[in-house]
Amino acid sequence: MWESIHYRSDKTQHPGISSLGHIGSDVAENIRILRIRHWIKNFLLFAAPFFGGSLFLNETLLMAVPVFLAFSFCASSAYIFNDIRDYQKDRLHPDKRKRPIASNRISMTQASLLSVAMIVPSLILSYSIAPAFFYLIIAYIIIQVAYSLHLKNVAVVDIFCIAMGFVIRVLAGGAAFRVEVSHWLLLSMFMISLVLASGKRLSEVCLLHENASKHRKSLENPASASSLNEILLISSASSLIAYALYTVEMYQNLIYTIPIATFGLFRYIALSKQGMGDPTKALTHDPWLIMTMGMWLSVVGWIRYL
Repeated sequence: MWESIHYRSDKTQHPGISSLGHIGSDVAENIRILRIRHWIKNFLLFAAPFFGGSLFLNETLLMAVPVFLAFSFCASSAYIFNDIRDYQKDRLHPDKRKRPIASNRISMTQASLLSVAMIVPSLILSYSIAPAFFYLIIAYIIIQVAYSLHLKNVAVVDIFCIAMGFVIRVLAGGAAFRVEVSHWLLLSMFMISLVLASGKRLSEVCLLHENASKHRKSLENPASASSLNEILLISSASSLIAYALYTVEMYQNLIYTIPIATFGLFRYIALSKQGMGDPTKALTHDPWLIMTMGMWLSVVGWIRYL
């Protein structure tokens, strides 16, 4: 008798447990599709106040979270839209095939609703922060939509689209925190953005080999690898020159950070040629880059704030 009671009790628990597990899985996949780890790129919003010496002012600190969330929600919405467009090609990529849409763990309808749910609060919040910040978010959305629909298939243009995403973050941070972005800082950020964009593409070629052209049309040309390598090297040299000029022109003591920046740049080039050039992955998984970034931020912070 007791055995039958225990048996019936266990059976009645299974549907509830299964339902909770299903809900938990759905929540996890919804969070995963937002690519929250990519939000690390949105710390570029703080570049202008950081270099401008106003990062720790009360006005900046009070606005930090709303500004960061407004842009992060917008970026996540763009990521979802891109995943919807690319889910078939993502299945050819060793890492991207695990994304929720490509692996059929989230439906197109669910992903579309989530994308809208992210962009609406982003627009409302950004406009309440500053109209200029709002307009830059609109510009970011336009570029990302154009990129997802067509521009990602055009060689070189795709790299500039990726780079502009980084540059807009810097400009948006200046607009939100009402800090002027110096011309030299903007030039430095633009050149390093080209480094990250070209490194990401070169990494895909090295990782996918003959499948690279199937994954991305902009890589169909057999000479893509050599072209990307040249772009990476030229933009790397240009970014170092621009940063060196920025340190001399604006804050001469920052010249002592050039060796640190040079090492970080060379390390990223090496990772790109090994198929590990995704900026987010490189900055969060490579111990040498993490250490270099921490050292660079510490020295710049010490020079600007102490």
